[in-house]
Amino acid sequence: MEGDEIKEQLKDKMVKTLLDKIEENIELSRGKNSTYSDESLFITMIWAGINRISIEEATEQLEELGYNIPSSDTVLHHLSNQPYEILEKGFQSVINSLIKKARYLFRKHVVLAIDFNLLEWYGEDLPFIIKSKPRKGTDKFIGFATVAIVEDGKRFTLRALPITPFSNKKEIVRRLLSYAMKFVKVKVVLMDRGFYSGEIIQMLNNWVPFIIPAVNNDKVKRYTEMAKEKGEIKYEMSNGTKFRMVVYNEGKVHPFATNTALSPEEIYELYRKRFGIETQYRIKNKFLGRTCSRDYSVRYFFFLLAICIYNLWVLLNIIERRKEGLEPGKIPIKVDRLIHLIRKVIFFNSPLR
Repeated sequence: MEGDEIKEQLKDKMVKTLLDKIEENIELSRGKNSTYSDESLFITMIWAGINRISIEEATEQLEELGYNIPSSDTVLHHLSNQPYEILEKGFQSVINSLIKKARYLFRKHVVLAIDFNLLEWYGEDLPFIIKSKPRKGTDKFIGFATVAIVEDGKRFTLRALPITPFSNKKEIVRRLLSYAMKFVKVKVVLMDRGFYSGEIIQMLNNWVPFIIPAVNNDKVKRYTEMAKEKGEIKYEMSNGTKFRMVVYNEGKVHPFATNTALSPEEIYELYRKRFGIETQYRIKNKFLGRTCSRDYSVRYFFFLLAICIYNLWVLLNIIERRKEGLEPGKIPIKVDRLIHLIRKVIFFNSPLR
């Protein structure tokens, strides 16, 4: 029993460390007459995120716990006035601090995935809104690009960047990869066919190993037929970019662009790891607060906060697996358990306790 209590105290300490790191690294831009601390704003957003409630509901509940919390309008006002660059820099420092606690896991090369994450938007068209295939009653979205490790036992999200209709995909990929490579050695980077372009593949060709599904245009279909027997063929894009096209045939044919020497079977099995990033998004969504705000900074804050909480969950599971001698795929600390731990830390640190 005593050992269990010690473990619980360590988990509580890790959660408290995250809260402290957020306050320490994110310095909000504030007016001279502001009477509330940054900490009160952060606690409000964290409470809204883990309980998946609105900022208004969060402020009401925290006031009942005795916290000196600004009104929901004040919280929104402060956050909407934050340049997204300040949030990006601050939250990235928090993410880095979590990743560094597990650096020993990155001695070997890892599999990365880059993807776009779209959050539904139901308001008016604004400059940062992205139009895409309709989902949940809207074709308008706020977009983020992320780079993440997609291997069991170390599925950290390493960085997130905002994307708009004016974002350059090649530049986004370059920034994400360049940053990720400060922490990890890349075995291969996986991307979906939305990144299949001459300029991106040309950039990757002499930089990092990559696997990207080829877009099934008429030329790719012709080359796919030609490659069925040997499983591969040399392919040249309209801009002169060349790559090795690998074809995996399981009844349905899958053509891939790659610069690796891997077999079609190895390519296909590796690429299946990319779907791990979809799982990461589903878990992060469990930490996203609800808001009808039209301000980008508010949405961006919620998204980056969700990544930090998600990475804390990954880290706690790494620590727990190491102590218990569990396999990398095991998840001893469920999402609901982490949410309970964060609630407990906030509750027991309330002024009424």
